[in-house]
Amino acid sequence: MKKTDSFDAFKSNWTRREVLAAGGFALLGLAGCGANSMPRTTSSNEAMPTRSMSPTLTPASASPTSTPETPLTLAFTGDVMFGRTVNSHMLATAPNDPYPFTYTADVLRRFDLTICNLECVISKLGEPVPKAYTFRGDPRAYDRLLAAGFDLVSVANNHSGDYGKAAFLNEFLTLPTRGLTPIGGGQNKQQAHRPIFKTMRGTTIAFLAYDEIDPYSFAATDTTAGHAWLNETDLRRDLVQARRSADFVIIFVHWGIEYFTELTAHQRSLAQVAIDAGADLVVGAHPHVIEPYEFYKGKLIVYSLGNFVFDKMYPEVVRRGNILTLTVQKNRLLAWELVPTRIGDWGEPRLLSPEQTSKRSWYLYFSERP
Repeated sequence: MKKTDSFDAFKSNWTRREVLAAGGFALLGLAGCGANSMPRTTSSNEAMPTRSMSPTLTPASASPTSTPETPLTLAFTGDVMFGRTVNSHMLATAPNDPYPFTYTADVLRRFDLTICNLECVISKLGEPVPKAYTFRGDPRAYDRLLAAGFDLVSVANNHSGDYGKAAFLNEFLTLPTRGLTPIGGGQNKQQAHRPIFKTMRGTTIAFLAYDEIDPYSFAATDTTAGHAWLNETDLRRDLVQARRSADFVIIFVHWGIEYFTELTAHQRSLAQVAIDAGADLVVGAHPHVIEPYEFYKGKLIVYSLGNFVFDKMYPEVVRRGNILTLTVQKNRLLAWELVPTRIGDWGEPRLLSPEQTSKRSWYLYFSERP
């Protein structure tokens, strides 16, 4: 069954340095999508909530007629891209093959809710729009995502519109029929900005997802399909709506500068706006490298999880990513962890052991806390 009640894979005593596999200064001109600028350092003296080095999962109810109010577990991954050689290799495998989640599906299925940024469009419709990189996956990818344990996928990114509005809408409408819930997209702007609510065992979590990476034409309008574009006005309004019905509100943001391991003042400002407006946690993707985490008013901000499934990522810094694991009950973040991964052949990730993360020789950024 999907979502088991143990987490033996992470029972070892990892240190913070082993868990925070952060990236270094990567080469420019990698297989991504945007502009770059010089990195900047950051620090935070905010206190962090209690952190568990081995997040626990909730056992099934002992009684078939009752649902106890017990904590929920969640996992977020960074970019999952089914285009290019990932797609061609997937099509060369058997229909029931777990690729590209051969080495991670057993872990991802153990969470109550598992979420990724879907960094492509899954559709056979449309033609590539004029831009440097366009990513499209075969519909077989739906089954691979579901079998790996994913429940929700963000479509709020700069590749969900790579093959036009018809392909985007085809993906958006198909995802729920394949057991996957899209967040951050819609048939129009109103739907794209609508919170997605998931209620389990007495806790309701609201999800919102946004993109602020061009092309802006991918954004939904009042009359056309697309993703939720990030701006402060809409963000504040959406969070008011989410807060009305949710115990815990999470926003998943596509932002930042590609291949740089430091956050920008703009990212920090938007994260703080989100928390001031009612978000309980902010998590980001897009830079293709890991960026730091910090706390603001006791709320966790993880600026970039890096890549999870992605091809043509050759330097070590872009092969590294994090899975963010959370344990939540009502409005409380009980435990959290960053679990390091590394992309190997054909863009496929593996979990890293403490020994592997401690023996690396490439430049690391550590965001230590008291």
